[in-house]
Amino acid sequence: MVPEVVYSKYSQAMFNIASEQQKLEEFGTDLKTVRDIILENPELQKFISHPLVSAQSKKETLKEIFAGDVSPLVLQFLYVMIDRRREAAVVNAIEGFIDLARTAQHIVVAKIRVVKPLSTEEEQKLIASLEDMTGKKIEPLYYTDPSIIGGVVVQIGDRLIDGSLLRQLQDMRHTLLQTDVVNEVTGE
Repeated sequence: MVPEVVYSKYSQAMFNIASEQQKLEEFGTDLKTVRDIILENPELQKFISHPLVSAQSKKETLKEIFAGDVSPLVLQFLYVMIDRRREAAVVNAIEGFIDLARTAQHIVVAKIRVVKPLSTEEEQKLIASLEDMTGKKIEPLYYTDPSIIGGVVVQIGDRLIDGSLLRQLQDMRHTLLQTDVVNEVTGE
């Protein structure tokens, strides 16, 4: 694990540049692309982090992969981290930037568990109601979870909204058991 202090200054520097240029959203999208490609390709991750691979080879490889797809400043950000031997912190630095950008744009992440993928219309309605409830823009992350049986479970920060069928059945069972206990005691 890379200490936070190592990557946070890179995250903050990139955030400052993006803010000054009013390109938080653009750089955020580019950096998410870089992060996703690195995480989806363990061999690329090993290559970038390998201490015996030259900085020049790493930069050329990143240029081949990302040039034309991400802004030159995002590519420069990666080059600076390589030049300073902070390759192992690239993904963490990107995550740090994304967190800073979300905060600045009043965006919160909603982890949404569903039994099966929602339709576009259902997604739009759910996001709209979550945005009304929180007063913030919602960035949804969807997870499929058959154990909830039906409905939806949403987590925003430390707040949990459980609208699952499983919870409703558990509540019903609890109520029925409580009713049975009360009936036994009162003789009704």
